[in-house]
Amino acid sequence: MPKQNLSNYIKFFNQINDLEQKGLITSKQKHLLKVNLTTKEYQLNNLICTIYDEQDYQSAILQYLQNIEPQPKIRCQSSGENDSPIRQRRRGNSLSKVSQINETKLIAQLDELNDQLMTLWQSDSQFHFNQELNDKLRKVGEFITKTATSTPSSSQKQVSNIIDSNQVIENLQQLYKNMKQHFNDYLRCHILLMDDKLSTEHLNNVLRAFMKNLVDADEITFIYKNEIYNSENGHFKEIKLTDKQEQEISLILEGNVIDISEGYPEISSLFQTTKFKGNYLLKIQNSSCLFCFHSQGEHKMIIDSFLSLCNQYQFFEEVNQLAYFLLETLKQARVQCFNPLQLSHMIQDIGIAFIRCSKYFFIHKSITILSERYKVCKDNTSFISMHPSVEFDFRDSLNLSIHICIDLNRKEDMNVYKQFNLSYNKYLKFIKQCYDRTTFYKFFVKSQDSLIFEFDKQGQITFVSQPITSKLAEDFNISFNPQFYDASYTSIFKNKNLIQHIENQLQDQNKWKLSDSNATYEVFMKMEEKYFKGFFVIFQQGWFRYSQKSLDANQWNKLRKSFLQQETNQYLDKLEQKHPQLKNSVVQMFKPKATQKQSQFKNFSPSFSPRHLDQRNSLQESESIRLIPKTKGTNHFYPDMITESCIENIDNFDFNILPYSTDWLEKQKVVFSILRRNNFIQDYNISDDALCSFLCALEYKYNKRGNQFHNYDHGVTVMQCTHAISLEILKTQYANLLNQFTKFALIMSGLCHDVSHTGRTNIFEINSLSNLAIRYHDKSVLEQHHAATSIKLLCAPATNIIPNFTSAEFREFRKLFISNILYTDITEHFNLMKNFEARIKELNFGTEEDIRLLTGMIIHTSDFTGGAKPFKLSREWSTRVNMEFQEQYSLEGKFGYPQLPYMKDLDQLPIMAKSEVGFFKFIVRPLWSIMSKFAEDRLQQSVDNLEQTIVEWEKLMIN
Repeated sequence: MPKQNLSNYIKFFNQINDLEQKGLITSKQKHLLKVNLTTKEYQLNNLICTIYDEQDYQSAILQYLQNIEPQPKIRCQSSGENDSPIRQRRRGNSLSKVSQINETKLIAQLDELNDQLMTLWQSDSQFHFNQELNDKLRKVGEFITKTATSTPSSSQKQVSNIIDSNQVIENLQQLYKNMKQHFNDYLRCHILLMDDKLSTEHLNNVLRAFMKNLVDADEITFIYKNEIYNSENGHFKEIKLTDKQEQEISLILEGNVIDISEGYPEISSLFQTTKFKGNYLLKIQNSSCLFCFHSQGEHKMIIDSFLSLCNQYQFFEEVNQLAYFLLETLKQARVQCFNPLQLSHMIQDIGIAFIRCSKYFFIHKSITILSERYKVCKDNTSFISMHPSVEFDFRDSLNLSIHICIDLNRKEDMNVYKQFNLSYNKYLKFIKQCYDRTTFYKFFVKSQDSLIFEFDKQGQITFVSQPITSKLAEDFNISFNPQFYDASYTSIFKNKNLIQHIENQLQDQNKWKLSDSNATYEVFMKMEEKYFKGFFVIFQQGWFRYSQKSLDANQWNKLRKSFLQQETNQYLDKLEQKHPQLKNSVVQMFKPKATQKQSQFKNFSPSFSPRHLDQRNSLQESESIRLIPKTKGTNHFYPDMITESCIENIDNFDFNILPYSTDWLEKQKVVFSILRRNNFIQDYNISDDALCSFLCALEYKYNKRGNQFHNYDHGVTVMQCTHAISLEILKTQYANLLNQFTKFALIMSGLCHDVSHTGRTNIFEINSLSNLAIRYHDKSVLEQHHAATSIKLLCAPATNIIPNFTSAEFREFRKLFISNILYTDITEHFNLMKNFEARIKELNFGTEEDIRLLTGMIIHTSDFTGGAKPFKLSREWSTRVNMEFQEQYSLEGKFGYPQLPYMKDLDQLPIMAKSEVGFFKFIVRPLWSIMSKFAEDRLQQSVDNLEQTIVEWEKLMIN
């Protein structure tokens, strides 16, 4: 068949327009030519591709019309009575001459009526007829029914076919409306997440609504790492698979979704599939998870059996993505507080992927509807038909097309074809609109500067950009409940001026002007193809109210830090609202000092009263007893004792210092090994004698108080972790941020960060008015002490390992070194994380200040490396630090200082386990997760260890 090109099309349309203007063809003939061109009718296709002369072209078109249009029947006139056809037929069985003429007119009239009704049905508008018109239509319908039952079979069949085609058209229209309505409703699902007090239970309900609207799944079950999860009860349970179960699982092919209701008795029993009508199983790619969607099928949805089409239409990747999202979300909700905005972002990404796939469901349903009247063949290679047919190409990446046995020369068939084409293309347009809406939503979900509400043309909520905190609700006079995600603007906004402004805009839709109502909000009307589609209300907050151009760099930096502090405070307030148990937990130690609500200190005001001085002196005496004499505590060694040795896992996160706890020389070999592997000794010409003296003094100062946790073992472990994280970052796009000098300052500060630790917290030092607290004015007391102690050692001639530094180099080293150690102050935890997260999103990330921020994050993350080990080792480190907390709690009671409630009864395993769950879930795991994402997921094994540690502590907490 000759191929058409754009010039052929243009020439064809110019010629038929010219023929119509000349009166040589009618509008109906012109329409017939367009239809045949669309369906690639062979004769017409050949004509427009082979004739070039204009006069011949028009003649050929007229000849083509004469050939394809039915010729009028010529009735022969008889000369005599006996030749009359009327007399040859019996009245009861034959048509009279009058009825033959009336039938011709009736068919023409019915065609005209049919065209008018079809135009009405295909319109998107809603018509409301008056009573008189409704009565007339009803009577016409009754008359057609009576006529159809009383006419001969051939005529009855013709009328019946018209009715059938109308039903097909109506079904196609309804399919489009139902699919559009369903996914419009789905796009509102994310509103459920905009709850400032989103609980784990509420999250499960949101996920259930999410998967129900996407794939008609009511429940899920999955097996992951020897545990089975069932959404009906929301619990993870340990499981050991039988040989038969493992054998059945091995038979399931990857990359497919299968219904296990039949043929998999062992898995069916395990997943309790008898409760459901549909049970769709898959193996999640790149995971050991076996995942099953369950569908009850009780309430019919337009997308019922969606998953059954997965393999046929090749959208396994989208189903796999959905299953992986549900798996990861439920895992993380178990071990970490979740961020509604992050979930909203992922839900929108997955949602739009499924909306794109819904066109296959639309195609499948359309074929089913067409098949009720026409023969439809999906296998075009084997299609053979003696009847008129048309090929419909869905213009899809799968090259889908069908052949429909339909005669486009018949009006009723043409109307069906037109409606099918119209519905499909309208649905494709709807998918694009959904994509545009989702892109818009994702942009504003990322924005923290504005609070955006979107409403449809009925005034019902369709989008909210962020959870409504109590402060936002108070500031902007908003009353919003995410559970009512069909609420109207009149029930959400309590500001009468805003409501009046919206209604004024709605009443004057023709102008489409944007006007500010006041300084805090704006209203924007939404228009699409000159039709009103809804409106936005945008509240401005935070940075958005300030013009950066009006501020110099220093002012802008201060303003930025102020907003980050506000965000941190808001985050902590939300955290405590969602998890009230955190108010009396170890998490309180990590809050910024200015926000710590230490109500237990209300009536405590340390002063230099005689009694307090006695207490202070008594405490100092008891603390001095702990000190190990320098003559007994210093382990002297010399360079020739440090031989080359292979230290296991020295470059990765599986390193364990505890096997060397009793062998002080082996620990010093670990330090030497890390320094040598980074070429620090050679690059900075470090004297072996000075290094030995420095490390001897450092070890003594670490261990002189006999601390269970804050000792040299901990210092060496943190040093090794900073080394391991640095190695991973050097493999990423940020490698240029860690030069040799920066690494040296980082790794050395990791080794020295807790030297001369008292085994107490900063709060204890301040409350006891210790010498350190007095010296450092209650600010980062221990951290300043660690930094000062280290710098003193580096300044002493015998222990100065960097004498070759110039004055400028030493000052720069000291600056980085002190900055890193101060970042280990746990009250900087949340500010550090928020600041780091904000900066790495900026295009200009990589300034000198950013490098200090990065090394601060590395050393702060490394400070919790013990907890990021496998659970058995992690538990050992937790036990050690809790022993220090127990000692402090006893001292606080003995000397009358405020006792921190989260340090009480830590010798009881369930209480210690509860404390550790909160510590790891809300402090350590989020920190390591941020660091891992920055390092391009190269620390994921440590994050996985933390997740398993949380699970194990939860078990001990219950037991």
